[in-house]
Amino acid sequence: KDFADYADFCFKTFGDRVKNWMTFNEPRVVAALGYDNGFFAPARCSRPNGNCTAGDSTTEPYIVAHNLILSHAAAVERYRTKYQ
Repeated sequence: KDFADYADFCFKTFGDRVKNWMTFNEPRVVAALGYDNGFFAPARCSRPNGNCTAGDSTTEPYIVAHNLILSHAAAVERYRTKYQ
């Protein structure tokens, strides 16, 4: 809901100036490099995959990817119902 509200604000504020909307740039990178090998923030990973202090590389990247997909879908639905 929070991301859909943020997207709604962007659609309302910038909609007259934006032709093509993108919800996320490279979502796989967010999930994999932030939660699998810890190269990007928040630098979470399991010990064998990197030098991180916390994290679980077997589940967290998939949870993050799932939530990225859900938030993308919520933003698309908001756009289609209110602005298209």
